[in-house]
Amino acid sequence: MHFEPATREFEQWLARQNITISPKVAIADLRHQFQGRGLVATEDIVPEEELFSIPRSSILNVENSQLLVDKPDIRDNLLALTHWEQLTIVLLYELEVLKSKSRWVPYFNVLPIKDTDNLEFNQLMFWTDAELKLLSPSLIVERVGKDVAEGVYEKLFPAYVSQQLQLPELAEVTLQTYNQVASIIMSYSFDVEKFDPESNGDSDEPMDMENAEELLELNFFKSMIPLADTLNADTKLHNASLVYTPDSLVMIAIKPIPKGNQIYNTYSDHPNSEILRRYGYVEWNGSEHDFGEVPLSLIKDYFVSRGQFTAKYVDELLSIMSQIVDNDESGRWADIVLDSYDCFVSREVIIEFIFIIQVLTVLASINSLNSMEHLSDESKYQLVSRVFKKCYKLIESGKLTKCFEQTYKDILDLRLKQYPKAAAEEFTSDPKHDRASLAMAVLRSEYKSFKTCSDTNAVFRKGDVKYSFISDEAFIKSIVNKKFLDELH
Repeated sequence: MHFEPATREFEQWLARQNITISPKVAIADLRHQFQGRGLVATEDIVPEEELFSIPRSSILNVENSQLLVDKPDIRDNLLALTHWEQLTIVLLYELEVLKSKSRWVPYFNVLPIKDTDNLEFNQLMFWTDAELKLLSPSLIVERVGKDVAEGVYEKLFPAYVSQQLQLPELAEVTLQTYNQVASIIMSYSFDVEKFDPESNGDSDEPMDMENAEELLELNFFKSMIPLADTLNADTKLHNASLVYTPDSLVMIAIKPIPKGNQIYNTYSDHPNSEILRRYGYVEWNGSEHDFGEVPLSLIKDYFVSRGQFTAKYVDELLSIMSQIVDNDESGRWADIVLDSYDCFVSREVIIEFIFIIQVLTVLASINSLNSMEHLSDESKYQLVSRVFKKCYKLIESGKLTKCFEQTYKDILDLRLKQYPKAAAEEFTSDPKHDRASLAMAVLRSEYKSFKTCSDTNAVFRKGDVKYSFISDEAFIKSIVNKKFLDELH
C-alpha cells in the first residue's frame, strides 16, 4: 500500500479503536526530512494540553492478544517467556498466522515491517560487517547483539513454538523475520505498567511513562501503542510525554508547541551510538546525552607503554582491586575495574574512571621508587588495598594528585587519536542519511564528548564537584611511610 493511503487508513482505524485525537495535531508526511511519519501541531499548543488518549484495550500486548483468546491453553507456557519473547510471539501470530484477518493490519501497514518502500531497518542488527567497521573505534560495535538474537531465536524456533505453544505455523519463521519483529519491538514498544484495581483504582493521578524502566519486571507489559509510536524522538526537542491512568494512556504537551512544529517524544537518556543501535537513526547535531567510552585496555596500554608496569603486572593489580571489593563485607566499595568508562558531552566523567586512574597513577609512582613486583602476594594485596582506600578518601575530600591530571589528559588524548580525522569536524547540516553518514555522526558525538572532557579545568575545577590538586610526593609519603613499609616487609 502506498504511503498516503496507508496513513489515511491508519487514521480511520484509530477512530474505530476509540482513540481520541486533538484537532490541534495531525499525522504528517515527513519523508523529505527522512523521518517517515510524525505528528505535527496544526494550531498552537500549550503545556499540559492533551494531544491524544488511547484506551488500554487499544494497545497490543500479551494480555489482550488474540493469541490467548484463540489458544487459552498455552497461557502458562507463553507467560513463562520473557516480556520481549512474549510480545515477539504475539506479533508473529498476528503477522504470520492471522495475516489479513488481524485486527491490527492498518497499524502494521505504517510500521517498517510492512511499509518497506518508505521505511527501512537501520538498526545495527542489520548492518553488514563492512558497515559496522565504519563505526570503529566506537565500542558500540561490541553491543550489536546479533549473537544474543540468534540465541533467543534458537530457543523459540522451531521446537518451543511448535510444542509448548502449539503454533506449528510459526515453526518456519526465519531468523531474518524474527530479527525484523524483534527490532520493531525494540524501536516502537513501551513498557506499560499493569493496572491493579486494588492499588490504583482510587487514584486519578497519572503516572509518568518515563519511569517505566524502573518498574519491577512483574508489574509491566511490553506493549505496542498505536499513534504513540508515530511520534519521532529527539533528546533536545522533546516536547511531549506519555502518561497513563487506570483506563488509558495520554500524550501530554510538556512545552509550548507552535503551529507547524513537530511533536517529539524521547527514548530515554541515550547517546547517539545507542540510538542508532536500538532505533536505526541518529540525531545529526548530537544527542543531549552523548558520551564516549574509554576501554580498560587503553588504560592498561598507557601504563605499560610508559614502562611503569608490565602487562602481566597491571593485570595482577587490577585483579587485586577487584578482590578488595569482593572481600568487602560492608558493601562500601564499588568495583572500579570496568570494561570501559563513560565520558559525557556535558563534561561529566564517571567516578570509577577518576578512581582507577588515580589508583594506578599512585601505584606507578610507588613502583618507580621501589619495584613492587618482588613483594609477596600478601604484601602486594596490603599495599594495593592501602592505596585503594587512601585514594578513595582523597577523592571523597575533593582532592586529586597533580600527576593524575596529566595521566587523565594523556589517556583521553590517546583515545581521541584512535578516531578518524573527520570525527573532529563539526556536525554536518546536510547529511546524506546513508549508513556511512550515520556512523560518522556517532563518531563525531563520541569525539566531541572526549574533547569536552579533556578540558580538565572545566571538568575538575569548575564542575558540580570542584577538586583541588595536591603534590603526589606528599600523598605517596602518607601511604608508604616507614612504619607501613616495615610492616610490609
